[in-house]
Amino acid sequence: MNNIIQQHLINFTTKLIKNVEETISKEWDLTKLVDVVKKMTDELGANIIKDFLEELDKTIKEDEKRKKGWVVERKDKKKIVTMLGEIEYARTYYKSKKNGEYRYLLDEIIGISKHEKVDKEVKIKLVENAINMSYEESSKITCPEKLSRQTVFNAIRQVGEVEVKREVKEKRKVRVLYIEADEDHVALQDGKKEMPRLVYIHEGRQSKNGRNELKNVYYKAYVGVEAEEIWIDVANYVYDNYEIESIEKIYIAGDGARWIKEGMEWIPKAKFVLDRYHLNKYIIRGTAKREEYRQKIWGAINEGDKKVLREIFKELINIAETKTEKERAKEARRYILNNWEGIVIYKEDEDVIGCSAEGHISHVLSARLSSRPLGWSKEGLKIMAKLRVFSRNGGNLREISIYKEDIETFKLNKKKIKETIKRINNSSREGINNITILNIGKVTPMYKILKSIKYENII
Repeated sequence: MNNIIQQHLINFTTKLIKNVEETISKEWDLTKLVDVVKKMTDELGANIIKDFLEELDKTIKEDEKRKKGWVVERKDKKKIVTMLGEIEYARTYYKSKKNGEYRYLLDEIIGISKHEKVDKEVKIKLVENAINMSYEESSKITCPEKLSRQTVFNAIRQVGEVEVKREVKEKRKVRVLYIEADEDHVALQDGKKEMPRLVYIHEGRQSKNGRNELKNVYYKAYVGVEAEEIWIDVANYVYDNYEIESIEKIYIAGDGARWIKEGMEWIPKAKFVLDRYHLNKYIIRGTAKREEYRQKIWGAINEGDKKVLREIFKELINIAETKTEKERAKEARRYILNNWEGIVIYKEDEDVIGCSAEGHISHVLSARLSSRPLGWSKEGLKIMAKLRVFSRNGGNLREISIYKEDIETFKLNKKKIKETIKRINNSSREGINNITILNIGKVTPMYKILKSIKYENII
């Protein structure tokens, strides 16, 4: 062990100085220099971990508790991808005296499950990065080892459809509650389209650091789910988190789609509010060749005068020069009249605020799901939509049960582990003390690095 640790340190420092000198002698910048040093420190870290694991395996082998319950079967090697790169270490395979089961006791102690080839932290990082970038990009920046897109997807599948569950100690009391909803349009691998739906619940807007933001907002995403199921789920969230009796008004805002309006059947005290972004979109489309009519239409809307609005559109349709122009005007009229109550409510109810669903669907879902020309699998789309809102709700992947799984069946006394660490530490210091350059005392770059290592704990 002494010679191994010593050799790691000598190799590291020798290569470090050489590579740094080569880097700065050429065209270089800080980024390149950091990259060179990081690769070398990652390699050193991987080698130290390998040696520690193998030393710990020896400790298990010598342990009296182990000898009473487990028989040595053989010794072989394990490869696992970590944040430091791939680590290959030797460990012992045991057979239980009690029931004949076979186990790698070392793997159990360090939390590596059977057939696991990628460390949990790597999986977490792969998923965290994939929430905001492609599988390929996630693989590139997560760890030194090249991992396939399938590996990234497997990590995502392992996470599954996660959701942040808010701990409710006491239900919130609010006078007004807002629910906004919209949908994205995403291409699937089979050429079909899927429409992930986003619903978020909040308590209005508040100013924070000079910016307006939604108060106590909570996001939900749905893929391939019927409207009834969506709104039952949303209603359950409202009932679980709010004192219904204290709520005077609930507004459901969106673009007027049938599935959004269906929410009023499930949410108590709910009123519909039309998203003005979509309203304006229809008005612009319906007056494409007659821009002078836009102000007239908005005037009738702001006054809440449906009769005047009908007259404006009648005139607009009559003067239309093409069939397309006429149909677009009719479409705009139909859209406005079908959503009339959700439009005039802005004038009639002072608690109504503007709907920001279009912006939220863009940032929460579209930015990852539909902004790039790629086709999703149904499963991948569903999980990713859930992950996007999971992240938005402040979720932490490290708190998910699959990453907290306790697979340990054999326990090693903490004293034994500390003794293992001490042995490595002592051997490391002995190795450093035997390095010639330190004993000479000549102040060189290598001397400074090695000396700094000498007076720090190795492990």
